[in-house]
Amino acid sequence: MVLKKLFKGAKGGGRSEAVEDDGEPTIEDLIVLERYGEAEARLKAALKQSPDDLHHHLKLADVYTALGRREDAADAYVFVADEYGRDGFYDKGIALLARALKMTPGEERLRKKLWALEVAKGLEYKREAATDGLRLSRFEDGRSGTKVLLIQREWHHLAPSPLMQRLSADQIRRFFSAVEMVRVPAGTPLAERGSANAFLLVILSGIVEAVLPRAGGAETSLRLFTTGDVVGEAATLERGTWPADYRVGAEEEATLLRLDRAGVQHALTGNPDPRGFLDNLRMDGNDRQMAEMVAKLESKT
Repeated sequence: MVLKKLFKGAKGGGRSEAVEDDGEPTIEDLIVLERYGEAEARLKAALKQSPDDLHHHLKLADVYTALGRREDAADAYVFVADEYGRDGFYDKGIALLARALKMTPGEERLRKKLWALEVAKGLEYKREAATDGLRLSRFEDGRSGTKVLLIQREWHHLAPSPLMQRLSADQIRRFFSAVEMVRVPAGTPLAERGSANAFLLVILSGIVEAVLPRAGGAETSLRLFTTGDVVGEAATLERGTWPADYRVGAEEEATLLRLDRAGVQHALTGNPDPRGFLDNLRMDGNDRQMAEMVAKLESKT
């Protein structure tokens, strides 16, 4: 019996919206009437026709919940949560995973999925902060749109770096508003050993090589730096000097985020945690490590 018959039809004698055109009850009717077996069969048939219909997957989860089939309900919620996560709807995905985890609290797999989605949400929030910072850049060169597209394309490489992990979204916004994004051809020198040129570089893409010049034009390669690495913090933040020669790798150009002292001051203006910002920039200590390496090499000659 359909809802129209049960409730004596709609007002004014019109057709009840809860009844299909052929007189059959809708899936929603079946759920209201607690005819869960029929609702399950209808939902599965519909999903055979449209496997990606998230609404039907959620309805099926509700039916499984009503039937006490908690594991089946959790699986349906996880399917939808995964789809939401892939589409960037992190909050919806997290809510569904939390619901699934309540149903199956011992599922370590779900805890890992929930953690991964929360991390992805945080990284996306930071990516938005980075693009906001570029739009507010102190460098008015008319290319903010191009730079935003570039950082969006490269963000999945930069985001896992220790620096981006340490900086909060607000500090990332400040950092990107203060840096100059530059593309540098392969093989280009960036800094000379002993110079006090006050700028640091964060590598967005490409390779930067640190080398120790030797007598007679020879040199010793010390280390290759890549995406997310910070160099130049000694000269910029500690009034030191560059510990080695730095240049772009010979194979490809590099895209660098250049922060000079004016940029540092820009990022610190109104900053609620200026010391934390500076500590995060110097924490990797790459210049210190290069200086120690150079000192050891020179002590052997």
